[in-house]
Amino acid sequence: MRKPLAVFLGLVAVLALVAAAAQAHTTAGKTPTKAASPKAVKVSLAGWSSGPDEDKLVQQMVNKFNATHPSIHADWSVINGDYTQAMTARFAAHNPPDVFYVDSSVIKGWESQGVLQSLNGFVKKTKFNTKAFYPRLLKTFMRGKTIYGFPKDWSPLAMEINKSILAKVGGKAPKTWAQLTTMAKKIKSKNLVKNGKPICLSADWARMLPFIFQNKGSLGHLTSKASVGGANYYVGLVKHGLANTPDKLGGAGWCGQAIGQRSSAISFEGNWLLPYMTQTYPTTKYKVFPLPKNKAKGNLAFTVSYSMAKASHNKSAAWKLLSWLEGKKGEKLWMSKGLALSPRSDVKTIGGRKNFLAAASYARGWQFPHFAQAYTVMNNDLSAVLTGGKSVRQMMSDAARALKGQ
Repeated sequence: MRKPLAVFLGLVAVLALVAAAAQAHTTAGKTPTKAASPKAVKVSLAGWSSGPDEDKLVQQMVNKFNATHPSIHADWSVINGDYTQAMTARFAAHNPPDVFYVDSSVIKGWESQGVLQSLNGFVKKTKFNTKAFYPRLLKTFMRGKTIYGFPKDWSPLAMEINKSILAKVGGKAPKTWAQLTTMAKKIKSKNLVKNGKPICLSADWARMLPFIFQNKGSLGHLTSKASVGGANYYVGLVKHGLANTPDKLGGAGWCGQAIGQRSSAISFEGNWLLPYMTQTYPTTKYKVFPLPKNKAKGNLAFTVSYSMAKASHNKSAAWKLLSWLEGKKGEKLWMSKGLALSPRSDVKTIGGRKNFLAAASYARGWQFPHFAQAYTVMNNDLSAVLTGGKSVRQMMSDAARALKGQ
């Protein structure tokens, strides 16, 4: 896919690594495609590069659309560099693409700026089936009852465990916090991860936030007992010697690398881990399980939409492209390579991702107010907490203020 995802604001370390590698193979500007008929209405489609395989697949989809819609010609282009900054400049110049990617973390801000087209009228006129989409994913791109985009794919987090180590501590994956702690202690006592720690944890709210949700905490009440308790458990795994950040686990760049090189036994990563492990650590055997729970289940949905520009001059044609990409035929083609999770319940996700899909009913969109500024404050504070420079309560108070734009 984004990871389950790509070069977008708030992206976790793994996706940044994947995207950086991919961009070396991608040229800026438009991808060559079949020449348009002189009478065809032209529409532009743009996004970031998620890697050569996905870029080629997007082009295949565009070629298929053009072949089956002779009155419309879509052009696909990759926006390299800082996607959010580039799109902001295009909005300001009143020259955005007709249809484009929007990450869940920025859609609220772009909607409030008035640069996104409401899709409700098109949905009603064409009787587009919105019920096929997982409700929580669709809600991520809505303001009230107004739809500003449809999710093209997504990924939650899951728990990945080294198979041989799992077998040595009973063979059953932990389903609760208590069981996770017990397993980590067994792994540590048996010295099954030499020169490492049982669990890899990132200094990132994109990993800690599900634990807050699992304790029935919330972004709206970060200083509550439930929210503080969720953060305390996450941080406590490091402080009690059961986990560490990837940089301290054999110099890993992210937790996928840590589990791949066996400097940790357990990680909490998304769908993007699977192709990475196949390509980079094919001999490391692991299994994927749902995240553990405490008082509740909790997870995040990292997702991206296809949305339409309010400034588009070809809205009818743009909607035909967008609705085809998001429709059953388009999504089946998008899922055909096994690169992502389908946002539609009527389109099969392939490639052994059952324990990712299990989170569809409760995962929450990766977004919050004042995202860029707040996310920076939140992660800086989490790093300080892990090194002993701040308390969890101080971090939660800072985060609550940052979410209010203070």
